[in-house]
Amino acid sequence: MTILKTLTVYLGSSGRARPVFQDAAAALGKIIGESGYNLVYGGMDAGLMGQIAAGALQAGGKVTGIIPKRLQDSERILKGLSETVLVEDLWQRKKKMFELADAIVSLPGGFGTLDETLEVLYWGKLKLHTMPLVLVNIENYWAPLIGFLRTQRDFDQRFLIVVDSIDEIIPALKAWDAPSIQKQEGSFPHFEGEILRKTGEPIIIDTPSVENAYYVACALGLKQLGKHARPIGFLNKGGQFDGLLEWFKAAHRENFITDKCVLLYDAAPDEKTLKDLLENQHAVAIDLHKEKWGERRIKDRP
Repeated sequence: MTILKTLTVYLGSSGRARPVFQDAAAALGKIIGESGYNLVYGGMDAGLMGQIAAGALQAGGKVTGIIPKRLQDSERILKGLSETVLVEDLWQRKKKMFELADAIVSLPGGFGTLDETLEVLYWGKLKLHTMPLVLVNIENYWAPLIGFLRTQRDFDQRFLIVVDSIDEIIPALKAWDAPSIQKQEGSFPHFEGEILRKTGEPIIIDTPSVENAYYVACALGLKQLGKHARPIGFLNKGGQFDGLLEWFKAAHRENFITDKCVLLYDAAPDEKTLKDLLENQHAVAIDLHKEKWGERRIKDRP
């Protein structure tokens, strides 16, 4: 049985997401606050992020926002947080959010949420922690990703809980038993340094796995932020990445990734076609304020 005090929640910053997702985030914030738990999240006022924090604060909860001072995210810190922790970069944000958690919940989101989610599952497989991760599959948002994950050899089902609604999260966490494993000590591997090295070499993912999905999600998230311009491609032989690519389409349909975000990568069933696509993959500049985050004001709630 999991002892809960602090929940870290990963979720989207898109202000263009449908009300069903925005309302779910606010409702989860309210549940966390009323239940006496602490909320840790990415610190922003935009999209689902702003809704969950406002919901928790209005319910009397403690809310800690972790935000990188070197990213544009720092321009959109939600006012009135219980605690704001400024870190150096995206990796330090993710690590801090992970370290503070007793359990982790992923609501719908885009490339950043995917990166954070897969990172936790990857570290679990490496026996670096024994925390659960809850995917909240609102309107089947995560279904393509779940299908993809369950076919991978390096996926460990013991670290994943899937629920369909906000109300199921806390009961599922309380009932969850940590896997009986010998926790490994050591550093937590991540890929930011390799991705951001000074090279124009394409990032080509040719073998499906949780590790490679985490790697490419991180690369896409960093590219979205303008941190690198390396071409990114999937060698989709036999449809081996279909589930992951279908999730990308779902994230785009639901406005968690922008129209320009789908130009950040290519996929092809053979090497020659993919090589041609990558040679013509141009850099894309994304105005996050206008194209993703939207207005600053958090919608008032009764």
